[in-house]
Amino acid sequence: MRNIKLSETEKRELTRLLATNTNSVVQRRCKALLMSNMQTYSMQEIVDEIGICRTTLYHLFNRWESSANRKDKFKALSIGKGRGAKPKLDSVRDVLPDLVKKYNGKISVILRILEVNYGITVCKGTLRRWINIK
Repeated sequence: MRNIKLSETEKRELTRLLATNTNSVVQRRCKALLMSNMQTYSMQEIVDEIGICRTTLYHLFNRWESSANRKDKFKALSIGKGRGAKPKLDSVRDVLPDLVKKYNGKISVILRILEVNYGITVCKGTLRRWINIK
């Protein structure tokens, strides 16, 4: 059974983050560290309670323990930059309204033009959402 030992300041900060942070990933990671500190929960109980895999929990514990200072420890709670879907249509943001007007909003024609002229491949749903949002 692996446990993380937290100082009183770290406990207070994790409890505050658990209550105030809107990011569910950060909340789950805070809860895992606080549960581990109690030394009454096994790794499997923490995994079952929080709903993450055991490997993810090991990685979290390793990042927390290997961090040299307090700032790095709390940085380990957040999600790394560069994750998630990358915006494909930002490069044609200025051109897209003109294409919609020119081709009367015909999605299939606009998709073909985006692919041939700009090298951008997106699905119809993505283009529709983007046109309605922008």
